[in-house]
Amino acid sequence: MALDIRRIDKARDFMALAPIWSRLVNDSGQTSPFLSYDWFWCCWHGVWPQRRPEILVVEKMGTPVAIVPLMHWRAWTRGLPIRYLGFLECPHTPMVDLVIADQHDHVMEALLDHLAGRSDWDIIWLRKLPAASPTVKSLEKLLPGRLPWRRAGHWRNPYVAIDGDWDRFYQRLNGQVTASQRLSYEQLQRSSGMKIEEYRTIDLHSPLLQEMLAIIDRGSHADRGVASRAMPRAQEFFRELTRRASKNGWLSLWALRRDGRVLALEYQLHSNGTVQALWAGGASDYRGFLPGTALNLAILQALFKSGCVDEYTMGPGVQDDRCLWTTTWHETIHLKLYRTSFYARLLHWLEPECGAEERR
Repeated sequence: MALDIRRIDKARDFMALAPIWSRLVNDSGQTSPFLSYDWFWCCWHGVWPQRRPEILVVEKMGTPVAIVPLMHWRAWTRGLPIRYLGFLECPHTPMVDLVIADQHDHVMEALLDHLAGRSDWDIIWLRKLPAASPTVKSLEKLLPGRLPWRRAGHWRNPYVAIDGDWDRFYQRLNGQVTASQRLSYEQLQRSSGMKIEEYRTIDLHSPLLQEMLAIIDRGSHADRGVASRAMPRAQEFFRELTRRASKNGWLSLWALRRDGRVLALEYQLHSNGTVQALWAGGASDYRGFLPGTALNLAILQALFKSGCVDEYTMGPGVQDDRCLWTTTWHETIHLKLYRTSFYARLLHWLEPECGAEERR
């Protein structure tokens, strides 16, 4: 039976999707916070107006069976303007996927037919799809003969498996922890002025949240790259995410203080035994002390002792020395789809197999 696709691009209509979205998430078994209505609501307000969100609701006889969160944006490559369409996401998003309750291939066929019939895009850039997702399998099976496409890079999210005893893990870790990192952590353990705090709920008017938002704001002003352009309203994103994550029991904000002053913060979401770090920051005048490293090790110690966490992901694409601590990684991939127009085919020909702009 044919499927119908309804487009939503107004915030008020998006708000009405909340109960439908929750039902589809439950029916699909996709329980990650990063596929929830609350997460995409925060992304919607974080990327707008530089990027224009759009939600596709796939319906069978008037009953929603799938949701596809998308956004539009424009960019230039090699002096040529490009109209992009991609998943609704932000720089802090570790993975994205469709919310599909049933008949995955049937939904994907309807979606590709719908997108191929539109003329408001040149390239569809689907980033951060889990490598093992049925969406990847369906797309790579259905795309040949429909649209030009290619794999456009990948992303690895390193994580630590929380298994066994902390002291034994730290002993094994010693070979991967530099002398300065070890000194920073051990100073933290000995110092009476140092304190680690974890917050599972945060008042939106609390001094801690205001301090966190101020650190985010300083980082946004320092970063004029892809991340700041992709989500110019980072403060609004984290304020709303904090409210919703506190309500849902997902939130964990860690703070390292010295004599009452915050030296380092790490913002996490917890769900189903997994801890995902989304953002970390701190006082710039204490960087030589490596407070972020000391906080990471203290968090790991607390997670090992909690007995209720299976893995700790330190953040999308972390590239520093902490990669040496990790057990393995979750891989996400990026796909690019091109319209069948002459201009899109030209872009397909001009673009590299995996250009620098694709390694976000």
